[in-house]
Amino acid sequence: MSYSDGHRPPTLSDVARRAGVSRSLASLALRGESGVRSDKRERIFKAAAELNYHPNLIARNLASAGAHSLGVVIGRILDPLQAAVAREIDRIAGAAGFDVLLSINADTDEDAEQSVRMLMARRVAGVLLVGAPRAKPSIARVARMVAATYIGRLLATVEIDSVSTDDRLGAQMAVNHLVSLGHRRIDHISGGNEPGAIRRRDGYETAMSAHGLNAFVVEGGYTVDAGAAGTLQLLDGGRTRPTAVFCAHDLTAFGLMSEAHRMRLAVPGGLSVVGYGDVEFSATDTWSLTTVNQPAALLADAGVSSLIHRIENLSAPVTKKLVEPSLVVRRSTAAPARSQRRAASMPAADNPSGQRSPPKKARPRVRLSSA
Repeated sequence: MSYSDGHRPPTLSDVARRAGVSRSLASLALRGESGVRSDKRERIFKAAAELNYHPNLIARNLASAGAHSLGVVIGRILDPLQAAVAREIDRIAGAAGFDVLLSINADTDEDAEQSVRMLMARRVAGVLLVGAPRAKPSIARVARMVAATYIGRLLATVEIDSVSTDDRLGAQMAVNHLVSLGHRRIDHISGGNEPGAIRRRDGYETAMSAHGLNAFVVEGGYTVDAGAAGTLQLLDGGRTRPTAVFCAHDLTAFGLMSEAHRMRLAVPGGLSVVGYGDVEFSATDTWSLTTVNQPAALLADAGVSSLIHRIENLSAPVTKKLVEPSLVVRRSTAAPARSQRRAASMPAADNPSGQRSPPKKARPRVRLSSA
């Protein structure tokens, strides 16, 4: 870590001097207060980043109610997992003696950064970022503004504490399950640039390669419409149809299953489907979706503990935590119609009978990532 004079931590005065503004204006900008011109605010944040300036949040908040408040920025409150994580954060932070201030105005990275500034203006001790901002430069700027932990992505190359499901492992679980049922033509509808999507695609391709199978990926997203559009590419593309599809998100899988139903293609009789996320609707009789479970409570717990540690130790090394997912087998997967005998001779799947009740599984673990 470099300091402005080589011997001491940089101060607010150092930031103001480098930005060419008054100390009071620099303070207003870094607190997220209004009344600062955008060009000057940008110069101040740039100066703070260049000097590696971190305000002493604990000292600043000692006489403030914000010392006992955590800010939470939610990228998509309608995303079932993000909503579940937010609910768990409120519960876990409350048990630790913190109030929670929630912001759902994060449609763009600019909105997410402004939400962080507004939370800072309310003197929160730190901020949990759940799926927002998305671009790495924007995430890095937030990390320089306030003590922060990102939930939902590993962010190996960004200097910020992060907590994520082990998406590569989860994707491999999905492929291994389908292979164990006898499937060989397993396609993937990806999540595009959504959080965790690249690692899920990597896990899918790695598992397919390990089994000596050809991977086929259609770009998609974490939405029902993306699943429906991806289905048309997979099933109406003039190529050999897959017998199974691994979707990067449960909502994507719902879109695929709806489109398959419209095409009179039975699930799982004509097509087995695996999702990712284990959102609440996945367990209903209507969908009964085999999926990879992301434990919201563990993600929230690891995120809150990481943020509290950061607040108390601003200069501590950055940590990257991975929460282990688990496979939940339901009725959307079965052996392919022409491979019943071959599948029967293979090692049993987690739940080959396709019953709705999930199998017994080991308790998910949280571990530090070296990636």
